[in-house]
Amino acid sequence: MELYIVRHGITTWNKERRIQGSSDIPLAEEGIQMARKTAEGLRNVSFDRIFSSPLARAFETARIIKGDRELAIKQDERLQEMGFGIGEGAEYVEPVQDGASLLDGFYDWPQDYQAPEGGESFADVCRRADSFLEELRTVDPAVKRVLIVAHAAVNQTLFRFLEGLDLKDLWKHPRQPNCAATIAELTVDSSRIVERDKVFY
Repeated sequence: MELYIVRHGITTWNKERRIQGSSDIPLAEEGIQMARKTAEGLRNVSFDRIFSSPLARAFETARIIKGDRELAIKQDERLQEMGFGIGEGAEYVEPVQDGASLLDGFYDWPQDYQAPEGGESFADVCRRADSFLEELRTVDPAVKRVLIVAHAAVNQTLFRFLEGLDLKDLWKHPRQPNCAATIAELTVDSSRIVERDKVFY
């Protein structure tokens, strides 16, 4: 099975460098245009299934990429972005708890990252991402190509699973750009990344 894993288009909070997490922030106009260009770049790709995070920025990106394909978009809560609790809405470097920046250790020591109150650890997100992919690898063998539209952190955990990486190596590769498509292969007993961060804008 071939997977096209896409990050949503840009939002105003992305541009303001604010943490979105599970906050339901819509696409900015620039993000809509990114999604339209991505849709054009993928227009000749035949998808058998489309999955999306239930958050508006991802679902709208998926809807634009879907275009006139006669497929339903299945929203899956396991693809929702990592929750940052009381840190959501804060700027990346803004102290939000005990004087610490929201992202202290986020990239450098993901295995030890301490989420703000009400937030998720990477282990939490990996559990749901792993569950999604394990379930996906057992679907009907007739399903050959799948589009998945989600978010930066949750997509990174999908990539970790596909490459068989330890949690400490989660950020071995840079964060996926907005509306970039990473192509992967997933079978019942193997997985790999084929092409990383293809952009069409």
